[in-house]
Amino acid sequence: MLNGNARAHGFTMTIVVAAAALLGLLTMATFHIVLDQRQRTSLIVDHALAQQAAEQALGAAECELSVATDTPTPSECAVALPQDRIVALNPVTLPGFVIGACGSGITLGLCRPRPDQSLWELAGLLDTTSLGVPIGLPAPTPGSERASARAARYVIEPIPDRWSGQIAQTGEASPPWLYRITAVGFGADPAVYVVLQTVFRPRVSGQTSTPQITIEPARPVSRPNHTVTQTIQTTRWTTSGDQQQVAETQTQTLKLGRLSWLELITEGTR
Repeated sequence: MLNGNARAHGFTMTIVVAAAALLGLLTMATFHIVLDQRQRTSLIVDHALAQQAAEQALGAAECELSVATDTPTPSECAVALPQDRIVALNPVTLPGFVIGACGSGITLGLCRPRPDQSLWELAGLLDTTSLGVPIGLPAPTPGSERASARAARYVIEPIPDRWSGQIAQTGEASPPWLYRITAVGFGADPAVYVVLQTVFRPRVSGQTSTPQITIEPARPVSRPNHTVTQTIQTTRWTTSGDQQQVAETQTQTLKLGRLSWLELITEGTR
């Protein structure tokens, strides 16, 4: 039989082993908490870096469209575009946009997917090699040496612009198309990315007319609320014998430049 000292010693060892096991579990739990916190912090920093890069790409696209279409914007925009690029971005004839494709060279980043096509696959926006327009890598986040793993990039798509009261088909008097910009920025981990979208309306550059309709634009006006607007007068004509008569006149004041802002996708892992 065990004496009292032996039983006490065994009891003490049991307590020590249990305490050591408990301490080990607490240590492992603390380690996992610290590791999880570090991962969360890393994702937050990477998301901020990706957001900054995507916003810069979005701004670069808006600046390019502003210069190419002679559309005033509230912010400073000074970029020199080749004449071929300006022609490619014509918002009425859209010569740089081929249906079912994204351009390259002078038309790089100009996409016009068919309804059954995915812009992501067509442009390879999230891939190492992309048909988007790349911009320079943003500076590291203040207090961090982390830098984007990939250059931010953007693509531009034309979408129809139908303002209130406009007839569906106006022939040669068709208004400029809207431009939808999709921009993506990456974190230090390329699996962390932010995708932003805006819609950009270019100015109507001059009067156009057909026997049925006349569109007369006024000069764009910068407003105190940091927006730019343009007033458009649309006149519809009817023919009675050899005489043309005004059937209806409408006046619309349209906002130019950025019409919307949408964070389309934000991911931590992919």
